[in-house]
Amino acid sequence: MEILIVDDEPQVAEVLALSLNRQGHRTTVAHSGQEALERLSTLTPDAMFLDVSMPGMNGLDVMAEVKRLKPALAVVIITGHATADEVERVKALGAVDVIQKPSALAHYHRAIERLGTNTKKVSSARNDLS
Repeated sequence: MEILIVDDEPQVAEVLALSLNRQGHRTTVAHSGQEALERLSTLTPDAMFLDVSMPGMNGLDVMAEVKRLKPALAVVIITGHATADEVERVKALGAVDVIQKPSALAHYHRAIERLGTNTKKVSSARNDLS
């Protein structure tokens, strides 16, 4: 699946892209609403992960334009700062899902912590065998 990720926080966008790439998806990252629309003029993604709260053209504006240009494009909202009203508005515009960033990132952080713990156990076991 080809996925366009739109988020003004580069670290969030890159972590999400890396995770999706590891699952076998192809990703393109845009760091602003305007950049996303420019990329959509040449890309034909299957889905878009879209942040709501961005400077300049926010996710609501992007969503409205995307639905005008590519009405069949599946849009998943990713947000850490959206108000309840903004979430309702994007759902009304046709968002297929809304994911809260802090909870999604917490999953990544827990996984990284587990990796760190497992790596220490493996290193300790290797040292014990030496």
